[in-house]
Amino acid sequence: MDTQTITTTERRTTVRPNYRQGPDSARVPRLLALSGITAVACVVAVGTITWVRQGTLSDRVLLGIWQGWRDAVWEPWFGIFIVGLWLLQWRYPARRQERPLGKGLVQDLGWFLLSPVLAVTIISAYLVLLSTGVTAVLGNRTLDLVPALGVWRVAVLAFVISDLMAWVSHWMHHHLPSLWQFHAVHHSQTEMNVLSDNRQHVIETIVAATVAYLPARFLGLDTVQAGTLAISTIYVSAFIHTNIRTNLGPLRYVFVSPQAHRVHHSVEERHYDTNFGTVFSWWDYLFGTRYPGDHEYPPTGITDTTFPLERSANPVRVVTTWGAQTLHPFRVLADRT
Repeated sequence: MDTQTITTTERRTTVRPNYRQGPDSARVPRLLALSGITAVACVVAVGTITWVRQGTLSDRVLLGIWQGWRDAVWEPWFGIFIVGLWLLQWRYPARRQERPLGKGLVQDLGWFLLSPVLAVTIISAYLVLLSTGVTAVLGNRTLDLVPALGVWRVAVLAFVISDLMAWVSHWMHHHLPSLWQFHAVHHSQTEMNVLSDNRQHVIETIVAATVAYLPARFLGLDTVQAGTLAISTIYVSAFIHTNIRTNLGPLRYVFVSPQAHRVHHSVEERHYDTNFGTVFSWWDYLFGTRYPGDHEYPPTGITDTTFPLERSANPVRVVTTWGAQTLHPFRVLADRT
């Protein structure tokens, strides 16, 4: 049968996602996801009602979160870091057939430039409403460890806890079909590069921001500090998505390497459901999801033939493809209802 004649129903049954799906294995993560989403939604709703009653939104907090994102992304050091990684992947590529200036990089540049306009605006407002809701529900109750440990020590502790929560969230994105549809956008890259981490759907970004924000807030960091922590992993994320041939040697037992994360993005079935770590690799060793091969550099991508992959580096096509990739998860979920 010609691919173009496949009906929507047939596509749903023939397209195999990049994870092993089973009714029993999905039951627990579905319950956890629904419980977490419900709790956060209720807190955000309380925050929204509180904001409406107060009639004001803290410009200082909103601008503070925006300033934290802008400083992290657009500061000269980040630009230098990205250029340095690009030179490394040009000199020591994991896969030479993935060109350093290919259409994949151009499409990810489109995500890098276009997504913040949407994501930062939404997430900045969302974090303020979440913070307002947390305060309304729990008051200012926190562990308040900052006076005893100092901001930096608390930030490190929050970072580790957030990374564990990110591992759990990542694992659920691969086991719940609805979450996978949004995560598949990130996995669609067939030419890994320094900007690939920016290919992330705004819904998934909201989840990631929540996972990073809540531990920091409950440990005693203020909203701006917690919001800044929520986007502080961009350096690590840029590194592990780069097309560099390295597994970090002995450090791979502590940190996620580009090789390990490439295996996570692999289209080869033996690599499915492995290497969920974002920063620290020890979670995968602890939970038995670490792939044992440390010298494999497989091709990446997804098996969904209906996904609108980039076909051109033309700027107009980049913008339209970004829009199509952003809307694709909603279309798939609408077809299933």
